[in-house]
Amino acid sequence: MKSYWAQGKRTDKNITLAWVKQIRTDQRGILRIACASFAQIFADGVLIGAAPCRAAHGMARIMQLEIPPCETLAIIVAGYNCDSYWLVDEPPFCMAEYQIGEKKIDLSDFICVHLDDRIQKVAKFSYQRAYIKDYDFDGRRAQLLLGDINTYTRVVAEEVMPPVLLSANTSVPKLNFHQAKLLQKGAVKIKASDMKQRVSEFFAFNGACKGFIPEEWEDDPIDVASRIEYNTNGDGSYRLYDLGRAISGFMRLFLHVESDADVYLTFDEIMSPEIQNEESYQKIDFMRNATASVIKWRLKPGEYILTSFEPYSARYMNVAWFGKIVVNEIGIIDYENPDADRFFCRVKDRKIQAILEAARQTFKQNAVDLLTDCPSRERAGWLSDSWFSSSAERLFTGKNLVEDAFLENYVYAKTEGLPSGMIPMCYPADHNDGTFIPNWAMWYILEIYKNFKVSGSRAQANAARKNIEGILHYFEKKENEFGLLEDLEGWVFVEWSAANEKTHLEGVNLPTNMCWAKCLECIAKLYNMPQLQEKSKKIKDKIIEIGFDGEFFTDNCIRDDNGKLVRTGLKTEVCQYYAFWFETISLQSHPQLYRELKENFGPWRKRSYRQDISEPNAMYGIYMRLDLLMREGDVRRLTDECVKYFYKMAERTGTLWEHNSPHASCIHGFASYAAIWLVFALTGWNGESFCDDWLGTDCIIKFPIKNEMISVQIKDGKRAILRA
Repeated sequence: MKSYWAQGKRTDKNITLAWVKQIRTDQRGILRIACASFAQIFADGVLIGAAPCRAAHGMARIMQLEIPPCETLAIIVAGYNCDSYWLVDEPPFCMAEYQIGEKKIDLSDFICVHLDDRIQKVAKFSYQRAYIKDYDFDGRRAQLLLGDINTYTRVVAEEVMPPVLLSANTSVPKLNFHQAKLLQKGAVKIKASDMKQRVSEFFAFNGACKGFIPEEWEDDPIDVASRIEYNTNGDGSYRLYDLGRAISGFMRLFLHVESDADVYLTFDEIMSPEIQNEESYQKIDFMRNATASVIKWRLKPGEYILTSFEPYSARYMNVAWFGKIVVNEIGIIDYENPDADRFFCRVKDRKIQAILEAARQTFKQNAVDLLTDCPSRERAGWLSDSWFSSSAERLFTGKNLVEDAFLENYVYAKTEGLPSGMIPMCYPADHNDGTFIPNWAMWYILEIYKNFKVSGSRAQANAARKNIEGILHYFEKKENEFGLLEDLEGWVFVEWSAANEKTHLEGVNLPTNMCWAKCLECIAKLYNMPQLQEKSKKIKDKIIEIGFDGEFFTDNCIRDDNGKLVRTGLKTEVCQYYAFWFETISLQSHPQLYRELKENFGPWRKRSYRQDISEPNAMYGIYMRLDLLMREGDVRRLTDECVKYFYKMAERTGTLWEHNSPHASCIHGFASYAAIWLVFALTGWNGESFCDDWLGTDCIIKFPIKNEMISVQIKDGKRAILRA
């Protein structure tokens, strides 16, 4: 296949092209496609696929889509030319080949047009993603998708340098439509503008991105949407909808437009605040998650089926308009991993059932082409998150296809601007400011080792060896006289809590060193380097010597006036969990500390108890705690704490969140790991074998293990395990 883009437009920011071909066939065909930045594929106006499956800079994955019998095949492709964590900043291109029987049609046989109904110079959607969507539609788009190639200006598509091609081995999303339920309707008006208070300028990110600056913007939907006032006394200006749970995918609106109209769609995963009654307007805070979750269409009279070009996340959707329109229907086309449908659960306890389903939904939305942190704000492939979500992938799908693609990208990762030996904190992504998280390089080692243990294959370990050797050499330069890492550079990350305050991180940060000692163990086992095993033991011994005061571990040690390392006395709950989880200490070596944590800390901890020890957040404190309860086999406490922590999330959004509260992402990939604990508690399955510790709650759980399905039925306290 050859690679193409519009002549003279390869460096343009935020433009959209379409390649259209009259197919006119009653047979099914195959489309092979790769692109940068993003593409949607339509057959007779129906959305049937999206691309790309992401790869490293200079590379692309060839996707394969089945094309139904159709008259017209259309590929809409955007070229962004801006940095992001979602789609890397590279010169845009598209390469595609349609095959029916033995006949192959190259993209050069398609007609290429410039879709000028998209407003080009606008703000970014978020720091981590590309531009917001802003359109001036007059019905031409629908005609184009049905084959009318004369509705837009044709452009010359010239051949451009192709990327290095890789295969796409992840499964293709099914694209199911979910209709939203009408909650409320009323009237709207726009408050007067105060240019000094323009909230939209936040999305210029102070010139830190390659997007357009506010002075260049041709339109500002964020500013207008932020000034819309809603009133339930009236009809015909807004409609508020509920999808029933948070879903990620392509927004879809069915509208009848009777006069020229401006339409604003705003959306979010939660309502702010929660719905109380139907009389007062329940506001969607479309900027809550540091995103500009708004799409604008300027429409001429006619019938429209509007589909968002990129995937977004929402439970609630609000349509406000100025003009005369009728909203016939609204919903979302899901864009998620279909392999998780192999997992089935029916649990008598409705709260456990809700959490398991929320975990599955959270995973599906964060595992389309690689393991992501959230499908809303970023859609970025973050390390550390991936350690947890890759375990969920194996439970839900029986394989690790998405993790394999994620890790393969790291083999070819672009590291320019980072210190020698360091790898990106998330990838594929642009890190032009040089930001990196040294701890995430450690989690990369932990994940490579876990992948080896679980899969039994050395493929990922062998491919990652160069990266791991570089990381090892990087940290060797940061060791002090005791072999401990001291005064690390970059964004040192322990947890979103007091543990990440500067005073807790300076000097020798003990949680970070606990993690590093475990990494050295993993490297020793992966590559037969026994000297690293011994080094790990010395680090652990030193951590206990300088960090444990006989009751708790301090978070860090700093140098006194004589250059001696001394404890700061700053303590967090998460630091204690790090010590056990990374096996610096054990339940046997420090039973009193473990009992203290188990009985007096956690979700039922009294606020007045040990105020000198700061509370944890989700990742990692609470997750490490729950993992320790699973290791111990305390299924009752494990279940009770899971319900205490996760049920409120499952009830409110049908998904699991980034933090203890919903102030950020409410569909966060690592949170799908919650299913690991509950499946263990219900069935005794620990990921390798069935244990004798399980609840006895009536349930049926079905999950894949490699090429077979396991069905576990618990009835009247008895367990039956079937394999098929």
